[in-house]
Amino acid sequence: MSPRTASRAPAIVASVREFVERDVMAAAPALEHADRYPHELVDRMKRLGLFGALVPTDYGGLGLDVTTYAQIIEELCRGFMSLAGVINSHTMAALIVLNHGTDEQRLRLLPRFASGQARGGLCLTEPHAGSDVQAIRTVARREGDRYLLSGSKMFVTNGREGNTFALLALTDPAESPRHRGMSCFIVEKGAPGLEVVKSIAKLGYKGVDTAELVFDGFPCPAANLVGGMEGRGFKHVMSGLEAGRINIAARAVGVAQAGLDEAVRAARALPEAPAALADIATRVESARLVTYWAAAMKDRGDRCDLEAGMAKLHASEAAQAVAVEAMKIEGVRAQLASGLVERLYRDAPLMIIGEGTNEIQRLIICRNLLERYGERTGPLTSRDELPAEQKQLVLAVRQAVEKDVVPVAAEQDQGRRDPDSLVAQLAELGIFGALADVEHGGLGLPLATAAMIVEEVARGSAALAIWLSAQLAATLAVARSLSRETRERLLPPMTRGERWTAPVVGASIGARRAGADWVLTGSAPVVPNAGRAKLFLVNAALENGGARCFAVEAGRAGLTVGLPSDTVGLRGLGAADVVLVGVRLGAAATLREGGEILLEAVTNVGAAATAVGLAQAAFEAALRYSQQRSTFGKPICQHQAVQLKLADMATAITAARLLTGRAAERLDANARDDTGAAMARLAAGETAYMVTLEAMRIHGGYGYTSEFPVERYYRDAAGLLLGPRDQAGERRRIAARRLETSAP
Repeated sequence: MSPRTASRAPAIVASVREFVERDVMAAAPALEHADRYPHELVDRMKRLGLFGALVPTDYGGLGLDVTTYAQIIEELCRGFMSLAGVINSHTMAALIVLNHGTDEQRLRLLPRFASGQARGGLCLTEPHAGSDVQAIRTVARREGDRYLLSGSKMFVTNGREGNTFALLALTDPAESPRHRGMSCFIVEKGAPGLEVVKSIAKLGYKGVDTAELVFDGFPCPAANLVGGMEGRGFKHVMSGLEAGRINIAARAVGVAQAGLDEAVRAARALPEAPAALADIATRVESARLVTYWAAAMKDRGDRCDLEAGMAKLHASEAAQAVAVEAMKIEGVRAQLASGLVERLYRDAPLMIIGEGTNEIQRLIICRNLLERYGERTGPLTSRDELPAEQKQLVLAVRQAVEKDVVPVAAEQDQGRRDPDSLVAQLAELGIFGALADVEHGGLGLPLATAAMIVEEVARGSAALAIWLSAQLAATLAVARSLSRETRERLLPPMTRGERWTAPVVGASIGARRAGADWVLTGSAPVVPNAGRAKLFLVNAALENGGARCFAVEAGRAGLTVGLPSDTVGLRGLGAADVVLVGVRLGAAATLREGGEILLEAVTNVGAAATAVGLAQAAFEAALRYSQQRSTFGKPICQHQAVQLKLADMATAITAARLLTGRAAERLDANARDDTGAAMARLAAGETAYMVTLEAMRIHGGYGYTSEFPVERYYRDAAGLLLGPRDQAGERRRIAARRLETSAP
């Protein structure tokens, strides 16, 4: 996309948003219930140039990138999902010509696609061939300077209202494998031999025509054979499906956002914000992040079939869940046809089915995982966007973890040993001061990069990662919220790993005024690193509401630390109960207002990054084992049940990683923007539990033994699933925040 086009991208998205809010939302209910084609809205979309969204400006289009196109689709679907169908199949047909057509075909066809004069669609699915495109039977027989097409095509969007279609047919039915005998044609209505047999009634997705087309000796000019060569059609069509799957994902995000908006509206009438609202908001956020992650890869020209599949899978499942949860929040009236939620409930299943069912999508994802990653370690998301020095540091941590931590992690865990020696080795890399300023001996890294470092450590030891993240949260809170004199005294030994800290958040500790001082009383169970901490940063509730953070040094009168706790996982962490009885503190030990928010938010990001790293380690173990272990004469990675699990595991980890990174970026921009951190922690903790359990299932009996690491991963996940706050309370807090920040 050119700089000039890039400058127009936000403007076109804003124009579409205005169009949706002014025209679409009001008209959609009547159109949808009557199942009537939205001619007037489609004309407006033409005038906005949306039919040429991805067509280059040289051919009369807008020349947008895929990310901007996905944003447009999201906005349309927030108002009326069917509108996205009108332009999606059309755009995929145009992309087939753009990317694979001859120069003559581009010059002749693309301006017509861009203007909407040619309104396109895809003729792929047949009555007996859905997700398995290679099973098609439609035949194209050469006759002079034309081909005669015969066969039946199902579920053709724009089939009745459209006039120009990309059609896949067999030009050599005897070729093996069959895809080598397939060719793609641009079919234009007008000649005899093409009949729109019927419009197909559907559960939802109404207003846009979906038809069955029958071709009976329909003549198609040889000049419309895409690329001018037979036998390449399957590749042409499959390349277009990448953009199509990103489109489906963007549709799902729009539907999910509409569901969130409706859930917020319904929740305002309830006595308190329902905890389910937090789950809905998290699903929408993660679906959006995964979708635009895949779109960005497409824009960079990277291979993204795996990523587009993950986006489609994750976003569509999120939209389905959101539609159901929104209905539950609204209650019995949600089933009424006069409301929006019932339409979302009917629309959502389409994304699970469209562009390949999610079950088939999972098989494709797993095949790509095995082909592209095999036994290679490391996250699926790229680190290439990092500055060179930061990228080198993250890679150095990965190498140190592989060399020093992974070989001894199981022994350390089984012996419940204090990992001091491993901590000392990590301290030499300077990572305990990752978030502190350089003047205090730190590295001054962004929180997003520090989260990547925590993730890498967690791949070797979740206990070490929690140790690290506790220190990072404390150093950042001290650096930003205590006096210069106190910073200069505390930070240098903290960054060197000579003074350990323990954040105490989400606990039952209160603070009251006593003249110029504060008095803290209360307790906190199972505080990570408490057994060795020399400094406690305590978030305490104030008598008049709100909270404040206090720095309590070990040995302070009234502070008691219990014996190390014997926990199911995260062994060697030195977790212990902390009790404060009348601990008196002066102004020097009181963090500035907002320090309590920052401390808990960074702690949450660290816990989320730890959960992602733990899940990644479990996934890698399962992926390796599935290739090495055979049952019934073949590796278990070739069994469909295992493939479905691996796909879900990888997709969930990617979503949790993106949520964690986004939460860190939000905190870097605004230290009070802590909702994303809480969402990331909850989602990543659930992901760690799910992935470690699935890894155990894949390992079978061996996964239950200490001989393999997955039983340790599963035990460690318990601590990350729980967190310092109870899950229900945290979800209610996120839900209440969502209501506060949403417009009435």
